[in-house]
Amino acid sequence: MSAKRTLLPGMGVEVHDPRWLTAVPGAELVVGLDDVGECAADGHRVTVMIDLVPDNVPLLRDMATEAVGDGARKVRVRPHGVDRVDLVYAAVELNRVAEDDAVEVQFDVTSAALLRADPAAFVRVDPLVVKADGTVVPICEGLERYALGSLGTLDELVSGWDPEPVRDLCRVALGRALADTGPLVSWYEHLTRTAVELRAGC
Repeated sequence: MSAKRTLLPGMGVEVHDPRWLTAVPGAELVVGLDDVGECAADGHRVTVMIDLVPDNVPLLRDMATEAVGDGARKVRVRPHGVDRVDLVYAAVELNRVAEDDAVEVQFDVTSAALLRADPAAFVRVDPLVVKADGTVVPICEGLERYALGSLGTLDELVSGWDPEPVRDLCRVALGRALADTGPLVSWYEHLTRTAVELRAGC
C-alpha cells in the first residue's frame, strides 16, 4: 500500500527534492529556479517556486519565462513582504505568463472576499511539505515548529500526528488575515508570521 493512500482524505504532498518522489508517489515536485533544468532533464514534472520580494517584483515575468524555458510545467509564486500595489502588478504579470507561455500558474495569495466568504477552507493542515532534508511540515516551509518529523514512511508520521495545533494556528492567522484591508491577501505569509509570533510568545 502506498503512503499516498493512507493520508488524511484529500491531502496533497509536495516534495522539494526529487529523491523523495519514490517515498511519496504522486507528490508534486517543487524546486527553485536554479534546479528546474536539471530536474526537468531527468524527466520530472517540475513546479518552480519563485519567492517574490520587493526587489524582484519587476523581474517576475522574466524569471517565470526563464523557468518555463528550462522545463517547468507549473509556475508558483509566493510573496514575502510585498505591498498591495505590487501584489496586483504580480497578479497581472502572472496572468500574462499563463496566457503567453501556456503554463499552469499558481499565485499564493487569496482575496479578502474569499477569506470572509469561506473561512473554513483555510483552517486545514495540508499540503504536507517534504523539505529537501526530509523534514515533513504542514502547509508550507516556515512552520517547522509543527513538523511531523523526518520522512521515513509517510503513513507512520501521519498516523502519530495531531493536526489540531496546525488548525489552531490557521484560525489565529485567519483572524489576522481578515483584518488585512487589501484586495489580495498573502495567506502563507500570514501563516508563517503568526507561527513565529506564537513561538516567540511561548
